This record gives sequence, structure tokens and C-alpha cells, in this order.
Amino acid sequence: MSHKIKTEHLGRLAAVYIRQSSPGQVRNNTESYRVQKGLVRRAEQLGWPARQIKLFEADQGQSAGKPMSRDDFDALLRMIQEQQIGIVFSVDAARLARNAIDMSMLIHWCAVHATLIADQHQVYDPEAPDDSLVLGIQGVLAASELRAIRKRLQAALDEKAGRGELHHAVPRGYVVVDGMHLRKHPDRRVQQVIQRVLDQFACCPSVSALLRWTWEQNIEMPRAASSDGLRVAWVQPNYRALMDMLRNPKYAGLYVHPRYQRETRTTPSGKVQKHRRLSVSEEWTIVLHDHHPAYIAFAQYQANQEKIAMNAQRYTSSRGSVNRGASLLAGLVECHRCGHKMQVSYSSRGHVSYHCRNGGQQRDPQAKSCFRFSADELERQLSEQVLYAVGPAGVAAAELAAKRLASERAERRQTLLDQLEQLRYEADLTRRRLDAVDPANRLVYSTLCDEWELNLRAVSDQELSLSQFDADDPLRPTEEERSLLRHLGERLDEVWYDASTEGRLKQQVVRLLIDHVYAELVEEKDEVVLWVKWTSGHHTELRAPRCRVRGRQSATEVELRSVLEVLRKIADDASISRTLNRSGVKTEAGETWTTQRVKAARKSLAVPAFSARQKSESGWLTQAEAATKLEISPMSVNRLIQAGVINSEGIPGLPRVIQASDLTSEAIQAAAKQIRSHSNAPLPTDPNQKTLFF
Repeated sequence: MSHKIKTEHLGRLAAVYIRQSSPGQVRNNTESYRVQKGLVRRAEQLGWPARQIKLFEADQGQSAGKPMSRDDFDALLRMIQEQQIGIVFSVDAARLARNAIDMSMLIHWCAVHATLIADQHQVYDPEAPDDSLVLGIQGVLAASELRAIRKRLQAALDEKAGRGELHHAVPRGYVVVDGMHLRKHPDRRVQQVIQRVLDQFACCPSVSALLRWTWEQNIEMPRAASSDGLRVAWVQPNYRALMDMLRNPKYAGLYVHPRYQRETRTTPSGKVQKHRRLSVSEEWTIVLHDHHPAYIAFAQYQANQEKIAMNAQRYTSSRGSVNRGASLLAGLVECHRCGHKMQVSYSSRGHVSYHCRNGGQQRDPQAKSCFRFSADELERQLSEQVLYAVGPAGVAAAELAAKRLASERAERRQTLLDQLEQLRYEADLTRRRLDAVDPANRLVYSTLCDEWELNLRAVSDQELSLSQFDADDPLRPTEEERSLLRHLGERLDEVWYDASTEGRLKQQVVRLLIDHVYAELVEEKDEVVLWVKWTSGHHTELRAPRCRVRGRQSATEVELRSVLEVLRKIADDASISRTLNRSGVKTEAGETWTTQRVKAARKSLAVPAFSARQKSESGWLTQAEAATKLEISPMSVNRLIQAGVINSEGIPGLPRVIQASDLTSEAIQAAAKQIRSHSNAPLPTDPNQKTLFF
């Protein structure tokens, strides 16, 4: 026993700290773990009973030189500070820490609380100057050695990367030959699927649209199922898989290094965490063009990155992806005053408006935005400009669409054939394995029989899918279909203004033709000016009077008498004025409604005033009151009105009035019961109906 070990040390716990620097060392270098575990016997030899020896081995696979939290090391320090530890055992000081901060902290607290440090051969007392100096020198030497090792390893990796032979992760559709050369996967089906997905992105507005396309086409993606990547499993793609493919430069034949950048973060609790992010092109130190066979051209890869960047929903310098709205210029309009992208909004009547929430408002919610305007007239003018620009190419576009339709059908059929061939191979492989098995081995034989039966069933299902495809989807459009396409190409305006034409399609056409749109408000004339910058470099100026966002209408455009006759049954003059203003109705003079103006209008039209007693006697209800009576929501009442289940009085866009006696009918009660039971049975709706509830 060392003379440095005293009774006070033996009265505390003996800590045995076990650590290996990486998960690979934990798996493969079991001898190191055995040697470190042997320190338990050394602790017993120095006088500590087995019950007083505590193992700290939760830090296995964590480097002592990295600035990150080690749970067991932190727990060891806490127990030292609580004077629970009498001695700390480690193979050498490098096992404890390879950075100066952690080593200095350990030596300091061990000296303060009279805790010894021991290795395989010697016991150190941090309180003693000589031992403290030796421990400090060992820590410095360990940190220096670690830096030297890292430098040599990094130099070797950089040299290998410079030759294009360093492959951390092999992307889908590739395999590594001879440990250094990247080649396309030998399976033709793998190559065709990867090629088809990458080419399709040129026709999709976003990655999400590409994902939906793969689901619609029932396309499966290959995933490596073996260490060499030759054996693959076919899985349904997800958003992350597609994004990784599109952002990987290797599909363009490009080898870059480094592919990722490592960053360090400190949590609010003080823990250090490391993560990695994708490197941008400016951070690539090694770029090798035509390094390996490519699936797409480098120009196409760059176009994909630009599309992904522009689809990002950022406040500035981004178009965003196409949306479901009817707006033609969503993501394209920029405020000429502050340079920020203007946001689009839709009214319940389908009117499109834009508003600028400038940078000052983003920082201060109380700040005033630049301006807002209604874009109905401006987008009508823009539609005329777009149709004029694409009109001459309409027939050619129709012919191209026909060719693309045939090409897509052919690709789809080839995919089905490849899947069928793969299933037939798997069934044949199972049959050959079954033939090679002794039937007396019933456990194995029965398992293979079940597997063969499943494979044959999959083959049969795939053959049926292929036959249905050939029957339902001819490879080439008929002459009638071609004639229809030519007609549509000649009459693009009919297609453009047709109600069935999706807004997304119009947005895609506009984005192909237009680069930027700048909006400015001319306050002197109360008009909005749009400067349209086309992709050809030309500019167009569009002007229109600034309109109220909600699309106001004057009282002369509606039957004011009928409106007042209906509303006075359920509301007083003050409530009627608020309702008319909320619905966008103005007076004949173009003014907003007030209580006095409603009263004057009633008197001039000889409409009686509201009476609460008459309302109660007549049994008139608002939609909200009817909803309360039926125990459903006002929106559900509105849906029942639109479906014709509930009779009501009123004008579209304004509140309806309902007779209380009508709500007792069996049809209405059954419909309300169905809604309360959360039934998903659909009810017909009118998309142009605007509902206002009291």
C-alpha cells in the first residue's frame, strides 16, 4: 500500500473511470476495456473492499479531447466535490481528459477535497506540488499528442479527398468499386428509377410536388441493404430522401469536399453539443468535375438548387413554391418602397389582395406597413399580357404535351415491367432454394413454401396491374385526343379562364415568363403601378385604380329594401350598420354605414324598426341562435342552409334569418344529430357564399 493512502481515503469510495474514445474502439478493442476493468483488482489490492468501488463507464465511445459533455465525468466531479470519492483510478491521465480545461478542473477539485489519483503503477496526491506538476504535464502532453494525431489523420483524409477517393456515404444509385471508384449501380432498374425521379423534378414546382408524383405513380426508391450497396431494398420515398438526392452534387458527376460542416453549440444549461450542416458551394475546398458517371448535367443540378432556394418560404429574395390560391403573382410581387416581398391574401368572395409587411413591422408589430391593394384588375391585365405572349406557341405546346404524355406512359409501363421482372426473379430464387431443401426438414421446407406462395401472389398481382395499365392507358393518344389538344392550343384563352383550370398551373406559366414584379402606390392618383420584368429582359407597366381590399359595393347594387326587411327582423339599427360595413356594402354616396344612416334609409323606404317583442312572437332566429337551439356550430347551420335542409331568408353575403318552427322538422333534427355525432358525410357547399353570424 502506498504511503499516500490514508484512513480518510479508505473511508470513501474508490472511483474506477473507464473510457474509450470512439464507438469503433468500444466494439473492436475489447482488450483495452479488459485492462481498464482490471483497475478494480488494483483498488482491492490497495485496501478498498469491493462494496466501496464504483465504476464510471457511461462515457464509453466519447473522446476526452472534444468540448462536449461527458455525463460520467461530470458525475465524478460532483462526487469529488461532495467528498464521496477518496481515489480516482484510470489507466493513465489521458483516459481522464485530453483537454487542459477538464484536466485542470479535476486536479483542482481533487486537491481541494483531498482526493487521490492513481494509474496502473503509481498513486498521485494532487495536494503535493510535485505530483500536481506531474499530473499537469501529463495532461498537457496528452492534449498535445491528441492534436498531433488529429492533424496526421486529417492530412491523410485531405490527401485522399484530393484524389476523389474519400467516400463517407454512397448515395442511392451508386456503388464503390475497389474501395475508391464511384460507379452507377449495376442493376438497370435502380438506374432507371433514379434517372426518372431526377428528370421529373424539372417538371415539378417543388420537392413536395415531386413527392406527390412518386406516390401517384407508385414509384419505389432503392435503399442499400448490404455493406457494399449491391443488394437493395425497395421502399416508398419520403421528403427527406428526395431532398438529399436533389441537393447531392454527386448525381451531377461532381466530387466535392467537405460535404458537411461541423458546428458547436452551447445549450442554456451549459452543455456543449456538436452537429453538422450541409456545406454551401463557397465552403467546398475540393471540387472535381466529371469525377464519375452522372445522372444529370451540372447545369440541371444548378437549376435544381436555384428552384429549391427560391421555394424556401423566406421573407425576402424568395419566390416561395406555387400555392393553391388563385393569385397569379404570389411570391413574385416586391414592394418598391422597402424591397420586401409582398404577401397575398384572399377575401371570402375570392378577391385577391397584396400587402407589404416591411422589415420595420417585423421588428415592431406596431409599425405601419407600406401599403396594400386589391389586385383583381391588375391580374386581369397581366393575364392578357401572358396570353398574348404564349399565344403563338400554343399549338406547339399542345403537340409537346401530347409527346410528353406518351413518354410518361411509356416510362410508367417500363417501371411496371421492371417491377414484374424483379418479382419473377425473387419467386424463381425461392423455388430454387425450395428444390435444394430436403422435404424431410419440414420447418425449413414449410417456411420456403409459404415464401414461394407469397412471391407467386405478388407476381400475379403485378401482372394484373400491367394488364390493366395496357387496357386503360394506351401508349399513344388517339387522333381525337390530338385534335382536341390542337384546338386547346389555338384557344388558350378558353383554357386560361375556365373554372376547372388550377391556379397552380397558371402560376407555373407566369413564373416561366416573369422574373420580378415591383409594386408602387401613387398616392396622388390613388392608383397602383406594377412594373413587370419578363425573363426575356423586357419590362411592362400595368396601372389600375387602388381599390379597397374587400371589394366594396354600393347600396344601389343590392336591393336595400330587401336587405333591411330581412335584417330588421333580427337586429336593431346599430347591429345592421355594423353588419353592412362588415359585408362590404356602402351607401349610395360611397360612405360607410352608421346607426343614423340606417335609420334614415329605413324611414325613406318605409321599413319598420326592429322590435324585440315582434322578434319573439314571430319566431325569427339568427344563424347563431339556430345553432344554439340545434346544439351545432353556426358554420354547420350555414352548410345545412346551402344544402337546402334549412329554409331561410336573406341575400348571399349577408346574415340569414330562420323560423324557429322549421327547426323541429324530422329532416333538420336528423341532420343536426348526424353533425353532432361527428359524421363525415359531406354536404354540398357554395364556395362563393360568405357567411356572417351574429
